[in-house]
Amino acid sequence: MRRFVFAAIVCTLVALPLAAQNTDIESLSGLQFNFGNPGARSLGMGGAFLGLADDASAAEANPAGLTILRKPEITVEGRNYQEQQVFTTSGTFPDLQRTAFSHYSQRMDATFASVVYPTKHFTIGAYYHEPLRNEGTGQVVPVRNTFTGEIKTNVPNFFFHTDGNGNPIGGPISEAQCQAFRAKDPFTCLEYTVLPFLSSVKIQERTFGVAMAFKVGKFSFGATARSQRFNETAFTFRVTPTFDFSSISVQATSDIRKNNDVAKDKTDLTFTGGFKWAPNDRLSVGGVYKQGAKFVAPTFASNEQTNFNFVKAADTTFHIPDVYGAGVSFRPMPVLTINADAVRVKYSNLVDNFVSITANVLKIDKAYTAADATEIHLGGEYFYSTKIPFAVRAGVWRDPQHSITYSGPLTNSDEVAAAVLFPKTKNLTHFSVGAGLAWPRFQIDAAYDRSDLFKVGSISMVTRF
Repeated sequence: MRRFVFAAIVCTLVALPLAAQNTDIESLSGLQFNFGNPGARSLGMGGAFLGLADDASAAEANPAGLTILRKPEITVEGRNYQEQQVFTTSGTFPDLQRTAFSHYSQRMDATFASVVYPTKHFTIGAYYHEPLRNEGTGQVVPVRNTFTGEIKTNVPNFFFHTDGNGNPIGGPISEAQCQAFRAKDPFTCLEYTVLPFLSSVKIQERTFGVAMAFKVGKFSFGATARSQRFNETAFTFRVTPTFDFSSISVQATSDIRKNNDVAKDKTDLTFTGGFKWAPNDRLSVGGVYKQGAKFVAPTFASNEQTNFNFVKAADTTFHIPDVYGAGVSFRPMPVLTINADAVRVKYSNLVDNFVSITANVLKIDKAYTAADATEIHLGGEYFYSTKIPFAVRAGVWRDPQHSITYSGPLTNSDEVAAAVLFPKTKNLTHFSVGAGLAWPRFQIDAAYDRSDLFKVGSISMVTRF
């Protein structure tokens, strides 16, 4: 278990090279990532926008689409969200119970703003985008009875058949199997519990981009240079089953070992490339590739052996997944547009050269996986030809399981604890709706997208000159 080997972990990881990718501290378990396109219009159509890409949000979504703009355009978007992080909170392996802890944005934050200027031969644009923000807490702790003071150990557990000397035989077994072994010899089955912990996570990514696009015949091509800034602090506070303090692990984007230290931003330069083909007014096809940024985020540890001073455990790196996709937009009638996108997100980038904080797991080659995901987005937009044109939108998209998962062997307590804390998560289906009003020089759009673990509302405003 993590509580038994933690003192050795610090000594083991200090010597690691600077090639580490990420780490398995509990606070990073069950995190949800959503790298959808900006703009309420896109959100209302289930994020299906790569083939259409016909407004200023294309600077981030697919820069090739900027060539369709004929006038300078300014766009501002605000989003408010509720995002849930899922922890394994109780149950006996493999029959585990998971609980979702909500992370909120407390206000309508400006998450996208762009300025686009078309010229005779090409279109240029600059923008700001906040694609990632996750801030909240969670806990996997025993329950104390407020009247009696009794502590109930309601944390995940598992059982091992042993040789009588504490050495496991085979993999984890059920509680009923354990009781059968104990009936013959009380020392031939051991119960383990995951060390209780409290989690605190704050992750933010911001992008400042410059885009350019040009058109050749019916083809458009675009590219974006992006300065991406990342800030992360992920704390895990471990306690004993009787609430005694045990240890702290933290991953942060800068050195936070001194009192009152705050994680500083890390910056990386990445690039996006896109194309769009529009053979006529009814059909367009687009594609895009977005390079994922890499940010140094060292891991620190503190426990009794370090006198509760933080010691650097590893120089890990947080690799935002690469993304590429293609989409088609079809207009069967002038007032109706139907869009479909297929987007591949390389979530496996999250576990390249993954570092475990547990010595027994660290020795395993590729103990953790994160499945690359293909998102399918479908959406449509219908315009009512009223005095002020009014649009309604709807969409649906599939977000496959992509969380970091322990996939190694289950031959000792450390390995099973990793499987308990980092299990597979479920696939999610998102549904979205939206609406908008359009004047010749001004447009306002609103949208709402929801799934079992993610809810977001958006308002966009566009001004044309």
